[in-house]
Amino acid sequence: MDQSELQLKLGYQFKDESLLVQSLTHPSYMVKAEDEESSNQRLEFLGDAVLELIISEFLYERFPNIREGMLTQFRSTLVKGSILVELADELNISSYIRVNQSGSEASPEQLPSSKEDALEAIVGAIFLDSDFPTVRRVVLPWYGDLTERLNELNEAHNPKGQLQERLQPSLGNNQIQYKVIKESGPSHAKVFEVELMVGDRSCSKASGKSKKEAEEQAAREVLLAFESFKFPNA
Repeated sequence: MDQSELQLKLGYQFKDESLLVQSLTHPSYMVKAEDEESSNQRLEFLGDAVLELIISEFLYERFPNIREGMLTQFRSTLVKGSILVELADELNISSYIRVNQSGSEASPEQLPSSKEDALEAIVGAIFLDSDFPTVRRVVLPWYGDLTERLNELNEAHNPKGQLQERLQPSLGNNQIQYKVIKESGPSHAKVFEVELMVGDRSCSKASGKSKKEAEEQAAREVLLAFESFKFPNA
């Protein structure tokens, strides 16, 4: 398959196009065991590390006053599988993945894991074909406005903040409370049950492996059924 269109979408022209071919070669394509090294698995291993470094450097420079823990959270958000699958779909990578269709799996190239692996393998291939400054320059635009994407992702993963923002105009800042009503399990594997109160009304209860997880789940349940709740003075 002609990969010139894909290279245009990637924003990179390979000097050694065999690296691109390898990055798009699903393990199922390799019929003989001794040919396994030609699949994209080794490139995926390399690309995963290169991508983490690209994003780590970007966050380090973009947010000079944010501590390590939050930077780690931001990085995790930007390199997690679902985001990489989203990027792969935007680049239409699955159309170029080489697979063996003779097995029971109908379309292995459409599996999220295949798309994620191929994207990471492409990152590794670009790195080997060029250098770190080049692969960084190529990869960052795939995310679009990376700061904006990060803000959108954080908002989606911050149900407590969303709920506060939605209720604050009518209720003020102090009407939402999260109360731990039960702790169970051994000390190394505790489960917390939290009750979300709005004013004097109990609106949801949820459990989690940490107080934060339980609180976020409780807020998420209220958001999902927001229209059915009648909040005091809301």
